[in-house]
Amino acid sequence: MIKYLDDVEEIAAYWIGRHFPRPSIALGNETHEKYCSLCGQTNDEISLCTCASRSFAWSRVIRLGAYEPPLSTCVIRGKYSKWYEVLELIGKRLGNRVRGCVPPNAVVVPVPMPYLRRWLRGINHSAVLAKYVAQSAGLQRRNPLLRKETSPQAGMSASERSRLKVSTIYPFPWVNLRGKPIVLVDDVLTTGRTLEVAAKALHSIGASTITVAVAAVTNYEESPKKVISASFTH
Repeated sequence: MIKYLDDVEEIAAYWIGRHFPRPSIALGNETHEKYCSLCGQTNDEISLCTCASRSFAWSRVIRLGAYEPPLSTCVIRGKYSKWYEVLELIGKRLGNRVRGCVPPNAVVVPVPMPYLRRWLRGINHSAVLAKYVAQSAGLQRRNPLLRKETSPQAGMSASERSRLKVSTIYPFPWVNLRGKPIVLVDDVLTTGRTLEVAAKALHSIGASTITVAVAAVTNYEESPKKVISASFTH
């Protein structure tokens, strides 16, 4: 009975906008800041980006915005409060930016989530984002990667994140993506280590190029990313 009342309260809270306003209101209008197409960092002077001396496992980053409210709040709500609808909207907006920027035979692939973590959270946020990125961009979607159980990276320092082992993410043994351009989808790019490991796994099964598509990019001065309160103000 208590569980039933909790569910009713949550539904009521959604519709009156006390906790969850409509996704379009919570997310607000799209922004179009200038950013580096390699590292994804906000940068008005692209030619002066400090990432020039770095090597990347991908050829391009496409993002919606910087990891700051309201986008960061919506990402957190989507992941930890199972707000499917806001992830759907984020995925559609991201897909609109991907459309026309990759070859028509490109395949959308989500960064995989460990089974236990997915079961505990009750949602696979990267898979939801990838579904609607593919739908909006008019591309094929596949899930060729698996991921071992590791500690969540939210709140880790950059050095801790960089220690993620290459063997953590690996492909199904029978999958072949030879010659396929890939759009690798995740929620947030912080140090890029998780995306790098996933990209290497995709290259090992024949992916020709990797385009990273993320909802948000954490600016260097904001690292490490922290799980902050996901409440909305009205």
